[in-house]
Amino acid sequence: MKIDRFHKSFIVALGTLLLAAMVGCQTERPIYNGPNYIMFSAERHDLGVIDNEEWFEIPIAATRTAEHDRNVGVEIIAARTSAIYGMHYTIESTTVTIPAGELVAPLRIKGYADAIGVADALGITLRLVIDKEDEWEDYNTETEIYLHKCCPLDINAFTGYAVLTSTWTMQYMNTESRLVKTHLDEELANTIVVEDMYYEGYDISITFLNENRLEPLIEMPEAQVVGSTGEAFGTIYGNGKLMMTQPIDSGSYYSPCEGFLLQYVTLYVDNVGTVGTYANILEWITDDEAERIMREGF
Repeated sequence: MKIDRFHKSFIVALGTLLLAAMVGCQTERPIYNGPNYIMFSAERHDLGVIDNEEWFEIPIAATRTAEHDRNVGVEIIAARTSAIYGMHYTIESTTVTIPAGELVAPLRIKGYADAIGVADALGITLRLVIDKEDEWEDYNTETEIYLHKCCPLDINAFTGYAVLTSTWTMQYMNTESRLVKTHLDEELANTIVVEDMYYEGYDISITFLNENRLEPLIEMPEAQVVGSTGEAFGTIYGNGKLMMTQPIDSGSYYSPCEGFLLQYVTLYVDNVGTVGTYANILEWITDDEAERIMREGF
């Protein structure tokens, strides 16, 4: 992770000072000429820990450059820290040097994925050890760091047999769970096809997004036919096609560590209306467990 010299929080705060300390005519580039302050760039940092080797950088920023190196101390506030040093994380050094002529330097921290559970909420509270005159009153002399267990996306782990639990099947198919099978989409990257998701002969595609490891979201490539209105409701409505789409900002996501996804979907019939919004949970299981379900049921 590279140092963000223009971290949003720092820019907003520095901009406030610039309004009060701007010098020169308005057509010239603003120059900050106020006091020197040193701070964390943000009050909170969420780190997605994916292995035991990756270093993360927490920017420590100053409002003015100096002609000499500046050493900044960092202390761990134990009473407000749940992560264990040496077990869940380590800090490369509790002294950070902002080089002469520079505004930002990184505090390097590493998490240990093997020691962090998926459901853990491990926090670290840090405080800057600086002279009182370098403190900007009540602004980011402390920061909270949260360690989150993350896993890389292995799209193949989301193929094979899965148990579908759906509020749609509960309401319209008189069953809480059903066994389905999934395979990779041959055309779309990081996309699976759920075979016969609700009704036989109607497959549904789901795409896994992995740009942000802290937000492993899913989306449907497009609206898709999930069944016929005749099969779903016992009569034909509109063109007879029961459509499925995923609402925008639905909060649908997957867990690469645990092998499941939660998807919200809206079902509707073109030129007729919306049936409702429903929740699907897909949990992938082994072939042996699938065979047991096929023999014995749920």
